[in-house]
Amino acid sequence: MRSPHLTSAKPARSALRLDIEGLRAVAVGMVLIYHAGITQLPGGFVGVDVFFVISGFLITGLLVRESERDGRVSLARFYARRARRLLPAAATVLVFAAAITAWLLPASTVRAFGYDIVGAALSVVNWLFAARSIDYGAQDMGASPVLHYWSLAVEEQFYVVWPLVLLAALWIAKRTRAHLRGAMAVGLVLIAVPSFWWAIQLGIAQDPRGYFVTTTRLWELAIGGLIAVLAPYLARIPVWLGHTLGLAGLAAIVWSGFFLEEAVGWPGVATLAPVLGTGAVIVAGFGPSLASRALSWKPFVWIGGISYSLYLWHWPLLVAARDGLGLTRVRWGVAAVLLAVLLAWITQRLIENPARFSPRLSKDAFTPLAVGAACSLLAVSAGLVVASTARVGAPASASTTSVEGSVPLGASALGTDPASSPAGAPRITYDRIWQDLSAISSDTPSYVSADCVSGPTESQVKPCVIGEEGSSVRLAAIGDSKLGQWYDVLDEVGRINGWEITMYSKSACPFSDAARIRDGVVWEPCVEWNDAMLATLLADPPDAVITSQGSAWGVLPEHYDEDKERDDDGLAGLEQRWETLAEAGIGVVALSDNPRAPNGYDIVTCLADNPDDATACAFPREDALASSASPAQRAAAEAVESATFVDVTDVICPQDMCAPIIGDVVVYRDGAHITNTYALSTAGVTAERLRAGAAALGIPAPGAA
Repeated sequence: MRSPHLTSAKPARSALRLDIEGLRAVAVGMVLIYHAGITQLPGGFVGVDVFFVISGFLITGLLVRESERDGRVSLARFYARRARRLLPAAATVLVFAAAITAWLLPASTVRAFGYDIVGAALSVVNWLFAARSIDYGAQDMGASPVLHYWSLAVEEQFYVVWPLVLLAALWIAKRTRAHLRGAMAVGLVLIAVPSFWWAIQLGIAQDPRGYFVTTTRLWELAIGGLIAVLAPYLARIPVWLGHTLGLAGLAAIVWSGFFLEEAVGWPGVATLAPVLGTGAVIVAGFGPSLASRALSWKPFVWIGGISYSLYLWHWPLLVAARDGLGLTRVRWGVAAVLLAVLLAWITQRLIENPARFSPRLSKDAFTPLAVGAACSLLAVSAGLVVASTARVGAPASASTTSVEGSVPLGASALGTDPASSPAGAPRITYDRIWQDLSAISSDTPSYVSADCVSGPTESQVKPCVIGEEGSSVRLAAIGDSKLGQWYDVLDEVGRINGWEITMYSKSACPFSDAARIRDGVVWEPCVEWNDAMLATLLADPPDAVITSQGSAWGVLPEHYDEDKERDDDGLAGLEQRWETLAEAGIGVVALSDNPRAPNGYDIVTCLADNPDDATACAFPREDALASSASPAQRAAAEAVESATFVDVTDVICPQDMCAPIIGDVVVYRDGAHITNTYALSTAGVTAERLRAGAAALGIPAPGAA
């Protein structure tokens, strides 16, 4: 007769949980379907959250059993097990990722991706991706071939912290005669609660870093750990409750895959669905639940057995197919996933299992740790080699010194008639290029390191004073990164015209009454920053505002609740904001947004791939202007009497086709922004045109000759 309880007080210590292998299969399957581009599973990314709970449960269970059996925990043995289990396969795929980065991926990304590989090998790459997620200058960078290693880095960092917490709990239990599992549970709660709170806070703030940072994910691993610690008690639940929990947990995971969508606010409250669902399935597995029986199906168990290597292989193969070979259709994504299954099986058979079960690597702790360190060093070396030998094609051999060895010509080569200047026409080949092509993405204005840029979650305004400090003419320069790219130029313009300019910027956030929409909702930090910015101006009005932006779209407050998907109020938002400034006696000088290159424009890769015909790297001026914010800026300036439009389009793209290089200087660093070197070359003409625009508003230029 079956007991009314699922199992005895202590679950089996050594039996392989086949249902957990099946649960791993579900998790990796969801991730693979999602990454392959199959849109019917928009929430497939939650498979990673399932993995976190499983890892927390298994690792904690292992440590708890050791502490109860031996009265101690050997950190050396623990880390040795992790090293031989994880590092050989991880290093193998990292070396492969280094190869495809060097041979297939866009030249402009090679250096950054090489350093990503180094970060992945050292288990810190999630922090690199967190920093990149708020780097507006990196918006056109493609997917890193080791992007998926962020979750492995989170787990490895947990593996460093949790054994130390467990040792502290063990020490406290011995000194106070407290219950060991109770002390461990307290330790996990002390990790989980602040981590979950922090995840919610970053979600509310719509901070994209929340997705990657370890601090917002620890609670998911801690949930799995709590289940392991409380297993003797959870195993006593009635059979009917086990069946219910298991089926409800599976339903929560499946529901999450079909109905949740990735957004900036993840992980947050919605993450409870897959996390608690996974926990429920694990608890149900302490006994003969229906869910556990289904998950123990042999094909599921087999996929679960190769899930680690499968997870490692699938993403670099997808990146190679899409970004390296241009195979972007879903069928190629599916083909890449199927190839990953084959490579995962081979990796498990030839690398993962031999290292994991090797008697030689199991007899002591030093040997596997040494082997693991060697594997990591190999991957680090591969990443450094890739980063240091970034290919830039034929132009890399061109001179990187300026014509006549003085300053880069850039826009000054256009003369007084840019529209007819030969320097403004695309050329077949370029003999000289001023900048180092491999570092074009870093050719940015110094404002990126100044303290006048508000971060993604910040609403406070941050001023930087540039130009002629102490001048009687005070201007404010306000906008997103399209205004920010003129930071060094405006510093020079202020000195030329004798203006003190106070700079304020928030990336991706135009200075407007119309708010930005992100992930289908109003981006509140942008709204709050705009409100604070307007209040700052009205409290101490400058003589005029210089503004620019990269987006002509937005939604007005009266439409927030009416239709949050609405995003066509950009022009009205500018007009309303500028009218408000006019009422306070503040004029507006709108500096034109530069023509926007096609999505995915990569000048470095284009020049590298077309060394004999660089005209392939030019793009139509008409289309580029239409996709910029310039038309809306011009229309708003025509509608508001106290506003004027200053157009510098002709010194950036002077002819029908926008040339990639003018006056030996690369014009664009990505599809949206011009290089700082080229921007500085326009300082003279920009100062002259801004002076004329300000004069139209009655603003003098005391420094002008």
